[in-house]
Amino acid sequence: MRVTSSSSSSSSRKEECEENNEFFLERLREALADDDDDDENDAGSSRVHTTGEFFESCKRDMGNAHGRKGGGELMEAVVRVKTTREVENIVRACAEFKKPVVTRGAGTGLEGGCVAYFGGVVLDVSLLKTMSMDEMQRTATVGAGVLKNELNTFLEPYGFIFGPDPSSNPSVGGMASTGGSGLSTLKYGTSKENIVSMKVVTPKGECIETRRNVRKSSTGYELNALFLGAEGTLGVITELTVKLFPIPKTRVGAVVQFETVRDAAETVVLARNANLETLLRCEMLNSEGVQVSNVVFKTKMIEAPTLFLEFVDSKLPDEGGYERAKADYDRFIELATSKNCRKSTIQFAKNADELDSIWEARRGCYLGAMRYRGIQLGTHKKEKVYVGDVCVPISKLADSIANAERLFKRARFPCVMCCHIADGNYHCLIPFNDDNEKELHKLEEELVNAALDVGGVASGEHGVGVGKMKHIVREHGEAHIDIQRSIKKALDPLNIMNPGKVISWTSPSSSSSSL
Repeated sequence: MRVTSSSSSSSSRKEECEENNEFFLERLREALADDDDDDENDAGSSRVHTTGEFFESCKRDMGNAHGRKGGGELMEAVVRVKTTREVENIVRACAEFKKPVVTRGAGTGLEGGCVAYFGGVVLDVSLLKTMSMDEMQRTATVGAGVLKNELNTFLEPYGFIFGPDPSSNPSVGGMASTGGSGLSTLKYGTSKENIVSMKVVTPKGECIETRRNVRKSSTGYELNALFLGAEGTLGVITELTVKLFPIPKTRVGAVVQFETVRDAAETVVLARNANLETLLRCEMLNSEGVQVSNVVFKTKMIEAPTLFLEFVDSKLPDEGGYERAKADYDRFIELATSKNCRKSTIQFAKNADELDSIWEARRGCYLGAMRYRGIQLGTHKKEKVYVGDVCVPISKLADSIANAERLFKRARFPCVMCCHIADGNYHCLIPFNDDNEKELHKLEEELVNAALDVGGVASGEHGVGVGKMKHIVREHGEAHIDIQRSIKKALDPLNIMNPGKVISWTSPSSSSSSL
């Protein structure tokens, strides 16, 4: 009998593994080279990254509190694709080798959704940049890697905008994948509501169109809804057709302070029910949020709970646009006055461009929270920041947001709130370090549970990723999650599409291991 030492056997397995991995990488390079549209001067192999700065940058997203140690350390390659056909080829190669496929757009997510925790390939779609528009349909068709601001720059000469407005300038594909919607949902709706149709590459490497670009469609299951918010766990979005809106010709704005967040929230509830048609944005910072903006962005706002308002109209100011917007503003101030707003400090801008610097400070709330204490202490070090994303029914908003502040104070964490308050969606930003991360997650649990108890959700727009997985069974119930799990297994039986995200592969009651 031939006896093989354990060391030589281990060495042999390692060599075999390395050989298989190199064979897989070569298959990826061939998958890009197979595309007839590939530039002669851009060999596919140059877009398969296994080392280097770009490769390392794809091991993380912008979040800090996913509840997992480490990042995408097991990631084997980052592949930058230029066409839907290349995506089909790469997915087929990954299916052949049973390797995970993790789609990445701009990398601005906060819940670990684009991080390859379980190895495999990160499919970078940032080069999918095609853009066209249909003026008669009022739609644009764009590659999944097109950034929100890039799309609006393209649309501006035509007099249109893409309505949803997340602060981070994400890719349009990423917005569809997670539901990121931002500051203008009140008027234009969520990202999901603005997606007409998509091209999606399935786990088999086949490209489908979810629906046609028509106003009505009643021909079978609504696949658009199925892939929206799926975070790449069911397929890879490569192209999207989106709704467009006319660029407003009149903009007016205001900043209104209150004594408490409850007063501000109760004003917003009243305004939501007052049918103020020109109200585009209604955002809130609490006192600490204003303080962060003042320190980091050098603004000089009064440190009190503050509403930021923008009213718009499709007509020019002298054609009735200003009159309509100002009438809605006046009505809003009547409602705010009934809830103890500080009338003497109200700032009104006849031209909302005057408030753009303050809006930029609002957009930078997350980055501001990271830098805030470092600037205060003179160290200028960035801190980790947890970002909450609960959304509650408008009828429960005032109680919910006031309770959130109480929970912060009890836990002795700084409470920085920046809120899409007219949607019932508020972000609690919590600076933390390794020493108090355990206490942070206890506070997170309390905040989410409090939202769920009043009929809210754990995430309004950031998605689930890995960071919110622990909350969704309580939100939906095990039977609901089992249906989602059945869909996942039916479409992706190999579990290669962003495994370990959104829902677990097995139910908690199963003894099998799960991703």
